[in-house]
Amino acid sequence: MIGQHVEHPQFGPGQITAVYRNGTEWLVRFENGLRFRRPRTEFATDGQVVAEPEPAYVVPFQPAPMPQTQLDARQLIESLRMGIAPAQHVPELTIDLQAEQESIIRGLNQAHQQGGAVRAVVGEYGYGKSHLVELTTQEALNRDFLVATVSLDLLELPPHRAFSIYREAMRHLRYPDTDERGLGPLVEKTAVLPHTINQLQALSPAERDPFVTGLQAIASTASSRQRQAWLNWLEGGRRVKLMNKATPRGSKFPSIYKIGHNARQMAYLLTAVSALARLGNYSGLCLLVDEAESYSLLRPYQRPKATLFFQAVIYAALREQQDKISEDAFPQHRWCSYPMAYDEGQSLFFLFTVTRSDNRLPLQDWLADEDVFFLEPDAEPQEVGQFLQYILTYHAQAYDYEPGERQAQIRRGAAEHLAMGVRNGRLSMRSVVRLSVELFDLLYLHPDYSVATLLDELRAQVR
Repeated sequence: MIGQHVEHPQFGPGQITAVYRNGTEWLVRFENGLRFRRPRTEFATDGQVVAEPEPAYVVPFQPAPMPQTQLDARQLIESLRMGIAPAQHVPELTIDLQAEQESIIRGLNQAHQQGGAVRAVVGEYGYGKSHLVELTTQEALNRDFLVATVSLDLLELPPHRAFSIYREAMRHLRYPDTDERGLGPLVEKTAVLPHTINQLQALSPAERDPFVTGLQAIASTASSRQRQAWLNWLEGGRRVKLMNKATPRGSKFPSIYKIGHNARQMAYLLTAVSALARLGNYSGLCLLVDEAESYSLLRPYQRPKATLFFQAVIYAALREQQDKISEDAFPQHRWCSYPMAYDEGQSLFFLFTVTRSDNRLPLQDWLADEDVFFLEPDAEPQEVGQFLQYILTYHAQAYDYEPGERQAQIRRGAAEHLAMGVRNGRLSMRSVVRLSVELFDLLYLHPDYSVATLLDELRAQVR
């Protein structure tokens, strides 16, 4: 798309130099030397008007959930003071992510209907990558997906250790209908149903499936210790002797490989969890990997393993829906061969974030353009104004005061300045959150502080 020649009815011919808002807006350099950012529908290519984008999913309006007590409001404000929106308030505290949110909803629907979908998010620090991860979590839970969120760390959880990522995902699995975490609730719900185990066995394309064997062992024993031992093993724990007593007769024990070429098996196990979730009357599995920029800090000999893991999960989710990654690129483990995915019965949505870097993951070689989000500094004053209204409501409840005309003037005047700061690259989304709280702090702590002076100082800061 970038580099393509287009025609505008007012400005004439030009060339696309950048795309924004998931491809709905183009930055074009025209032959007369001007550069404008305009909606893609204003342009024509080869004499044909660019087609309207597919109808977007409408995100229903949800009123802001008010904190229950003044203490809850105080805790909310303190979180916002650090530039972080609490999970339960993410939907209303979101700025300039509507196009991305609609694409995520389409991806979740695609995963449920076609077996898998993938989205990648690229942006600088503070541009809202982690916020988008939390927003995806809420959207997935609202649609009855199980959600596994993993935050990578170069020391504790590096991206080249596929088994450790799988273990972290299974131990922090979230559910739409319970506050319990981990794989336990799903296993307990499905292991008591004999037909579920038979259905999973019929769907499994592997000769030795850890989940089929594990569910059979858990269903066949009344010992809580043996059941817990098998559950710990399925979550990425160690195999213990206690498990031998419940091992199904005539079946060879299927190992879960911690080292070696295990990217295939880890991707396969994630699709197995998604298939088991479908059998447990959930929509599937949503895997979210945050801070994937740790890849750029890996040593050269560590990057191939990290590359294989991300490629394997992408392939397992998309399979025949894509043509950029071949199954032949993934070596088998030396002790056992595994397919890449369940294929039948699975529902896996995979989203991961990447910070802009010269050594970041080669997303263009793995994914289609519409599956990659490039978060850019942009915000509409109307969105910022609505955001400021939410902040003012929470701030007033936290400090027990009635908002007056001074707060209203700041809410109206600061919206344009904060939006300008984002567009000029002077403010990140995290900075906007922090500044919004500080503005109302100043009005509350200094009743004589001039509103005009405060707005002048803000204007000078964002220019």
